[in-house]
Amino acid sequence: MNVYEDFESLKILTETEYKKIKSVYCPALKNSVAFNSEGFHHLRYDGSRSERSKTVQRNKFLCLKKARDIVEKSTTVQEYRRSICKVGKAKKDGFTKTSLVEWFAFCAITSFTNQTRIKVVIRRIGGEDGSFHFWSVIPYWTMFNGHRVVGTTEIEDK
Repeated sequence: MNVYEDFESLKILTETEYKKIKSVYCPALKNSVAFNSEGFHHLRYDGSRSERSKTVQRNKFLCLKKARDIVEKSTTVQEYRRSICKVGKAKKDGFTKTSLVEWFAFCAITSFTNQTRIKVVIRRIGGEDGSFHFWSVIPYWTMFNGHRVVGTTEIEDK
């Protein structure tokens, strides 16, 4: 099997597993989070609707396995952002509807051995009246001297 075939197999397997999730309850949001087609699409394409590189997609697909657990177990929102954004497609007159969009992020170290930390992003459109849906999963570590670092040196005693 070549790299392209491996990627295609991983994509199909990941999408199949993703579709099985439907929704999960998130204690931090005190609400359910839908795992819909928008979230899976965002794993493959960026904000400008350009396809992400195969490497980036592969990393997101591999991290997705832990996303459900992170959402189900998180009791605290670690990051929050909100903005007024265009929603949907432009009408014939060129007008595009805007709405309040919020992003909630949860981070978890998923493996001390492999030095893996993952950030899961949940999005809500429409403020308090909107519903939550999975938006992204991001490998979340830095490299230092050729090794992954999942934390900060600030927690060490000096």
